[in-house]
Amino acid sequence: MNFASWPALLVVDVEGNGTNPPDLVEVAALPVRDGAPDKNTAKAWLTRPNRPVTAFATRVHGLSNNDLADKPAWAQIAGQVHTFLGTAWICAHSAHTDYRVRSRT
Repeated sequence: MNFASWPALLVVDVEGNGTNPPDLVEVAALPVRDGAPDKNTAKAWLTRPNRPVTAFATRVHGLSNNDLADKPAWAQIAGQVHTFLGTAWICAHSAHTDYRVRSRT
């Protein structure tokens, strides 16, 4: 297989605060290069949500309000995240949800 012909590819996951609609608390992106995950260039960002993290969400992803209290608001990191994601193709386990949450913010 000729991986050089592949477009830039990222495996992306987001975590939310458990509200509906959810606020972002984490975005993680793992580049795929030459057909393999590139852990050396992976990135993750934590962000303080506008509304508190629910107890259910904390049980799912382990991030609490205390963990996020000193993290930047989304507006402070949005540019970094968008730059990293660029025009890459994105693979996500729940892409429609991840896309909706990212688009909302």
